[in-house]
Amino acid sequence: MKVAIVGNGNIYKLAHIHAWQSMKDVEIRATCDITAERAEKAYKESGAAIYYMRMDDLLSDDSIDIVDLCVPTHKHAKLSIASLKAGKHVICEKPMARSLKDAEKMLKAADENGKGLYIAHTRRFDRRWRKIKDNMGRIGTPMYIRRCERSWLPFPADSWYWNSEKSGGVLLDLGVHCIDMIKWLFESKVNEVFAKGKMIRREAKENETYDLATIFLKIEGEKKALVDVSWAFPMAYAPFFSSLDIVGTAGRIEYSDKNTNPMLLVKDKIKFPRYSPLLSTDLNAFREEMGEFARCIEKGEEPIVTKVDAYDILKIALAAEESIERGKAVKI
Repeated sequence: MKVAIVGNGNIYKLAHIHAWQSMKDVEIRATCDITAERAEKAYKESGAAIYYMRMDDLLSDDSIDIVDLCVPTHKHAKLSIASLKAGKHVICEKPMARSLKDAEKMLKAADENGKGLYIAHTRRFDRRWRKIKDNMGRIGTPMYIRRCERSWLPFPADSWYWNSEKSGGVLLDLGVHCIDMIKWLFESKVNEVFAKGKMIRREAKENETYDLATIFLKIEGEKKALVDVSWAFPMAYAPFFSSLDIVGTAGRIEYSDKNTNPMLLVKDKIKFPRYSPLLSTDLNAFREEMGEFARCIEKGEEPIVTKVDAYDILKIALAAEESIERGKAVKI
């Protein structure tokens, strides 16, 4: 199969190109970016046959089977729908879309055109979380999960990340990862969401975008979860830090990036040498994810995280956004 990678910025450079290049049965046919320099550079380093700067030109290339979208969140729906209508399978970075209305249009386009729509919730493919899930039976029935993902967002104030209308802020950037992990680990329905948000950094205040959020989830079976996400975690502690705590009826599982780092260096600042240039995810997870999606496309099967799963995750994240604005709990 031949894939075209659209959007040759951060997540492309750190993860997607390495994942595709490691797969023997997939060819990177094309790269595409609206910036000429990035498009040409990606074309050369990926070994692609061609590069494009216009999506219309790419979609007219009949040799392309899969479109891999590494573009800003607010562009997910438009480019996914156009690709599906052009007869391409679509792999789209999380979150699925900026609104439920756009996500519903994506679902409809996938069904009407008989093509696969795969939303890249990469945490499910990370070997650490898989190992933890495999061992959850040892702590009885899981009743409470706390998940924290904290970072120092390294982008300038004019980046689309700081524009809530385009990105959804930290809620949709990191929050969807945590919500997906909780739903996956519990395998239970979320019934109610209550959330609070704050604007801490100058970039957040200037753009009126939340860079810290706390989300409380009520889950069927009297289960509970707490999500803590931030773009304002002190830069001196390294760009990313996460922790996971699962409490069951017969035990507990705890995991922390900080505690599992092979080395800690303290001098003028604290440094954590990492296992992955992406920091938040083992690069093997992206290879596993793309391999799973490619296999499902070839065999016509559903992946372990379906497009309906991705829609449900977005629905919960947007309910948290609504809860912050209304100052009250929101039922799902």
